Amino acid sequence: MKRVLPFVIVALLIPGVALAKPNPDKTHSNHGKAKVQYILKGQLSAYTAFDSSTSTNGSITITVMHSNRHGRVLKDQSLTFDGMVTSSTKVVLGDGVTVITDNDLGIVKVRGPKQLKDVSGSDLATLLTGMPVRQIIDQGSSS
Repeated sequence: MKRVLPFVIVALLIPGVALAKPNPDKTHSNHGKAKVQYILKGQLSAYTAFDSSTSTNGSITITVMHSNRHGRVLKDQSLTFDGMVTSSTKVVLGDGVTVITDNDLGIVKVRGPKQLKDVSGSDLATLLTGMPVRQIIDQGSSS
């Protein structure tokens, strides 16, 4: 019995070790705010592309008709992303579309901080228009 006792003690400790929570690594904690993707749908206008020869950023304006839940307060607002169309912005043209023209229907995707409940639509618009545009999708003419 005395020889079996150490094995019993070790066997009882093993589940405790397996279920113990490890200490969180403080160097990998996320101190930044949560980021979400804002998907804005509406009429596109005033599009200028990124100019690779001079490294000049482009711009685009969208009148928001619909969005995902993060940008709901932006409905019926006109947002101008001036200088936010960068070399990493992905531009997708729909079927039969060759260039982005004024009054085309489209989607603009921007990654920004999660909207706080006390932020107004105009404050959110100001914040988002300072973020680089991740993707522009032109879906063609609105008529």
